[in-house]
Amino acid sequence: MRNIHAVLFVILVGCIAQHPARATEPCLPSPCAGANNAVDVAKCRGLADWVAIGTITSVVHHKQGDPLFKDFADFTFTVKGSEKGTLKPGRTIRFQVGWCQNWLALPKDTGGTFRFYGLPFPTDSSLPNQYLYFERVPRPR
Repeated sequence: MRNIHAVLFVILVGCIAQHPARATEPCLPSPCAGANNAVDVAKCRGLADWVAIGTITSVVHHKQGDPLFKDFADFTFTVKGSEKGTLKPGRTIRFQVGWCQNWLALPKDTGGTFRFYGLPFPTDSSLPNQYLYFERVPRPR
């Protein structure tokens, strides 16, 4: 019986060595999180430097499988109107979905209009633009 346990142990260690657990870094909760970690839109609006309505275009997918299972897509947000801040219609802002920053991944259908809650733009153009949250704007009936 000891030999069987020893053999099973060696097999287990071999499997672990070939497929080590890949941990991802933990992220802080979203600054927009309210009760029960649900998004608190009023809180998000207060934290945002700008809030704008617009469209998502020029999506380039970067889908990652195991262990991340996330699409780190690059995309362009084109402003149609500003609700907070001074963004002018027609301005384009390039984003990339990230792990802890820009954590909210794009929906499968990026058609229609979205509201973005954005952070101040970096002074260094090599740094990425950041959003706190975005949501689809319901189509008028």
